[in-house]
Amino acid sequence: MRSVSLTAESTRRITEYVDQLCKLMKEPAGEVNDFREEMTANLISGVLEHMQTGISEQQAVAMALSQFGEAGEVKRELEKIYSVKRRFATGVLRSAIILLVLSAICLGLIIGVWNERMVQKFAEDAYQLVEQESADPSNTALSQPLQDKLKAWVDNTWGVKGVSIEQFDRPKAEPSRLFMYAADSDTEQWLNFSSFYLEIKGGKPSRPEPNFFIKTTIRDIASSSAAEEPVIDDHSFIVSVAATYFNYTFFYSLGLFLLGGYCLLFTVWAGFNAYYEGKGNIGWIALFLLTNIVGYGLYLISCRSRYQVRAL
Repeated sequence: MRSVSLTAESTRRITEYVDQLCKLMKEPAGEVNDFREEMTANLISGVLEHMQTGISEQQAVAMALSQFGEAGEVKRELEKIYSVKRRFATGVLRSAIILLVLSAICLGLIIGVWNERMVQKFAEDAYQLVEQESADPSNTALSQPLQDKLKAWVDNTWGVKGVSIEQFDRPKAEPSRLFMYAADSDTEQWLNFSSFYLEIKGGKPSRPEPNFFIKTTIRDIASSSAAEEPVIDDHSFIVSVAATYFNYTFFYSLGLFLLGGYCLLFTVWAGFNAYYEGKGNIGWIALFLLTNIVGYGLYLISCRSRYQVRAL
């Protein structure tokens, strides 16, 4: 090695300088050892190059060390590097959390709560409002107070776009529409398209053109199906509610895509932490990817157990 040409004093100064730098590092042991070897080799090479210009060995050592800076200056540079790493890790974790929240909104609120529950609840609420009057076979229209109440309910309930109440399948009489209210012409077309009353009279319109992201859906509740013992008689009626409905395929796919992005970013963050703690390996990375936060919890438990064993 070229280091044999240096005196013991020069080698000691270089070794002490490199040791000071290594103590400032917050890297795994393997990284520190690699840094130690590379830095020592660079310093020795620098000393020998300076000596070729004709200066003494001690001057060459001083110049080589000054080129790398004092330990304090190197410490500040290392702290900047660690600060960048921390910001990167924090940014990855925050991005993962944002994707998790967005996926929860798509899969939980939009698909699970709104499409699967709230739309059905709107139909149930409307059914309860009109149940008493609609079941009376002598009524050909709802009372004005009830009509006003239904209109106010549609106008003041976000997501409800219209409502229709019809008598249907009555053995002794032709079905009739008791009431219909739509917030816009598009909703009116959807209510007419799903109308049992217009179908019997032969005036049912063609299917309206649906939107892509936010659709209009019709939920029906028939008195015969709502009763404990289904019976179709002179008291039968059907309540149809037009409500906002989000594109199931699009938002379900989007939710899964966002969830996959969260899992990937969380794996990067967890693997980043494990690597810089000197315990990163393909096994832990695979566990983080497959089990997510559960795998990271197992990793923390494993680290804690190792520390306790060492303490004993």
